[in-house]
Amino acid sequence: MKRQALLALLLVLFQPRPSSLPAQEVQSAAHDSQSPGTTLRSATNLVLVDVVARKNGLPDKTLKREDFTLFDNDHPVAIKTFDSGAEAAARPLALWFVVQCTMVGWTNQGSGLFRGQIGRFQPALRNVDPHDAVAVAHWCDNGDAKIDLRPTSNTEELVTALENVLAPTFNPEGHGREGELALQKTLQLIVNATRSLVPEPLPVVIFLYGDYSGMPKSEADHFVDALLETSALAYGLKDKRSPRIWLVGELGAVAHYIALETGGEYLWVTPETYAQSLTEILQQLHFRYELGFKAETLDGKRHRLRVELMHTAKSSHKGTRLRYRLAYVPVPQEN
Repeated sequence: MKRQALLALLLVLFQPRPSSLPAQEVQSAAHDSQSPGTTLRSATNLVLVDVVARKNGLPDKTLKREDFTLFDNDHPVAIKTFDSGAEAAARPLALWFVVQCTMVGWTNQGSGLFRGQIGRFQPALRNVDPHDAVAVAHWCDNGDAKIDLRPTSNTEELVTALENVLAPTFNPEGHGREGELALQKTLQLIVNATRSLVPEPLPVVIFLYGDYSGMPKSEADHFVDALLETSALAYGLKDKRSPRIWLVGELGAVAHYIALETGGEYLWVTPETYAQSLTEILQQLHFRYELGFKAETLDGKRHRLRVELMHTAKSSHKGTRLRYRLAYVPVPQEN
């Protein structure tokens, strides 16, 4: 009987998902009995929202499903699934470390300050969960965009790959349109590579980048939407020696904007705090909450998201602050 039941479950889980049909959720018996086990899902309109809750700079690990309220375009929606990273029930992570290649006269503005310093991250990399993966990608203002290390559990390979990417020095003709397109291509490569993994993890982009960048906001929103379709999160580490950028007529600090829109954040660091800051990011990710709700329509448009604590939870969790992606884009999943 046990073997027959297992075969039946596998047939349900791995049947094709027609994008025109309503969502189907398959939950394990352990989850139905309020066990912390992972929920097994097959859904075309299940939206997952990752929420970081922090109090006095540390994760608030004690929140429950009933403590949250969730809004889609200002309309309250029912929370259908709830997982806590502290219980190892949330999706595994694909941590994409993204850098801009080293360029002549552009060391402080891009990722050049991290060259020769990647080893400083090793104490933090010991905190990467065994179920998670690390990967490397880069772009350059000469138009180059590439995945340099596909997702792996080997953090030593991560350190080597990042140093290999940053070691050569390029001399592009300028720092304009070609670089903007290369950054967009790199982000799309990351999305495609993550979607090809089974089971599909949560993609987390971690920029090691000074973010001296500009782009029309409408164009930045275009590829932010591509990330929102996958519920990706973006973070960044900016060396304090990197200059600020001031622009008139277009969006500046594009990577910062991506982080804000997807629910991550950008941290200002020094070489002495590289590991500490990465540890902070990993801590946020490992103790996040994952709220799931059903999108009413798969219209491919950006929907505003808002997550709040219920009134009773606000009273018992005074000082707790929530961070989450500000929007999502509901699209049918491919068969």
